Amino acid sequence: MSSIDFRFDYMRSFVVDRVTGRPILDPGTGAPLERYDPYIPCVISSRSGKKRKIDGLLDSGSDATVIPRRIADYLELELQPARSRMMVADGVRSERYVSKASLIIGRGGRFSDPIQIEVTVPAEGDPPVLIGRDPVFRHYAITFIEAEKRLEMKGYLEKSSQILS
Repeated sequence: MSSIDFRFDYMRSFVVDRVTGRPILDPGTGAPLERYDPYIPCVISSRSGKKRKIDGLLDSGSDATVIPRRIADYLELELQPARSRMMVADGVRSERYVSKASLIIGRGGRFSDPIQIEVTVPAEGDPPVLIGRDPVFRHYAITFIEAEKRLEMKGYLEKSSQILS
């Protein structure tokens, strides 16, 4: 794995009402409430050779990479039922599928080497793409800089175990 560093600004979006889908307005100003989240540009590819450019939310609270079923279908992933359910919003557990894919991080001509990942696909719902800790956090030292609404990813090679004499 090559060692390449990245710096990404957080992505701006509006806070929306879950029921209506409309932006929630600030009671004092009437302006839509904004939020900033650490999305990173990626390419997910499958063994069939299909690729999809996406922005995935880098989620330090998620163990795995999660993609919606529509992306898994587009990539023609071979989905296998998972042995365990996944925890989704509000503590609800959901059936899920797993598959193998490849993840490349970057944009503008600067890309990481492909990282082999296991993706989780919920049986229900349409979640955002979540880029979880495994294995991204093994290849990058990640710093979330909330005050500046950006993140830094410092690439490093995994240390091989050595026997000391």
